Formats: sequence, structure tokens, C-alpha cells
Amino acid sequence: MDTAYVLASSSQRRISLLKKLGFNFIAVNHNITDEPKFEDLKLKENISIENFVRQLALMKAESVAFNYKNSYIIGADTVIFFNGKAYGKPLNLDDAFNMLKDLSGKTHEVYSGISIVNVDKNIGVTDYDKTLVTIKPLSDKEINSYISDHQPFDRAGSYGIQDENGIVKSYSGSFENVLGLPTQKLLQLLKEYNLPQYDI
Repeated sequence: MDTAYVLASSSQRRISLLKKLGFNFIAVNHNITDEPKFEDLKLKENISIENFVRQLALMKAESVAFNYKNSYIIGADTVIFFNGKAYGKPLNLDDAFNMLKDLSGKTHEVYSGISIVNVDKNIGVTDYDKTLVTIKPLSDKEINSYISDHQPFDRAGSYGIQDENGIVKSYSGSFENVLGLPTQKLLQLLKEYNLPQYDI
């Protein structure tokens, strides 16, 4: 028998947030090995950043949906958006440094897409949330020290809003959205489409 909910992610932050909401779920990694890049889709399809994160969240949920046809699959994707460019997870140390150099002393947008898929019930719904985040002005030495201390290679934009003695100066909007799961939008989708609340 399928579990009520499946989170298509191995992210410990997303798992923790979903647990706090009271969901009964299992977490499995999505099967998207070659994620599309925003710049490529923008050129081909003129896609907006809002629809981009929704599309990736849906792709992640759909990638595991047929293994859990009776379950509600939750997919999520988070990107940093600044000066028309999307920042995902850094590829290496240099990439992380360059991301933080770009974001230093500036305000950027954090977009997270959310999706819920159920194969048997032919459900596939998406939404997104946006949070504004301002990074403290950082010297090259401070950037290198932050990367060394926090190893932010699994984080979009190469930083964590939750880090103690971190580099975030301020934010406006959902804190959870920056962590990778737009919880309020998820709950709104459940209510809007009359989907089961947390458990079945």
C-alpha cells in the first residue's frame, strides 16, 4: 500500500519542514539527473522565472509519481534570481565564491516552486513563492571564510539563511521558502484543490 504523501527530495531541510507541518510521508530522491537551465529555457520558450521553478518542481514530482501511483507526490525547486540570472547550487569552490561575490551587499529574489501530483487521480498542480533576501557586504576574505566554515555546496546561491553568524542581512517574505519549501503555498494548494490534509 502506498503511503499518503511522498516528498520527491532527499533535502534534509525540506524533510524537516514537512515533518513540522505534521505530514505522514516518505522521502525519495527525484530522478531528474540533468535539470534544465533557466537561461536555456528562456531562450527557447521565453519562460519566466516563476514558471521555471514551477516546471522543475512538477518534473521532480512526476519523476517518481509512477512508482507511487496512489500517493500524493510533493516536488519542490528553489533558485536564486539576481540581475536576470538564475543561481542554483554551486558546481565547485570557484562557483560558490563567484555567486557570493555577485550577491554581496545586494538584494536578490528567492523563488521556490511547489507541486503536488497524484497519478491515479490525475492531479498535477503547481504554485510558487518569492522572498527578498539582502546579503551583507562581504570582502573576498569573508566570502572564503564563510564557504570554508559552512560548506554551502548543497544550497542555491551558496548560502543558508539559517546559518548562525551567517551572511544574510535581512529578508522580506517566507523564511521557509528560502530553506527550499514554500510551506504556505503548499497548504494553500491542499485547501484550494480539496486535497487530504497531512495524513490519510
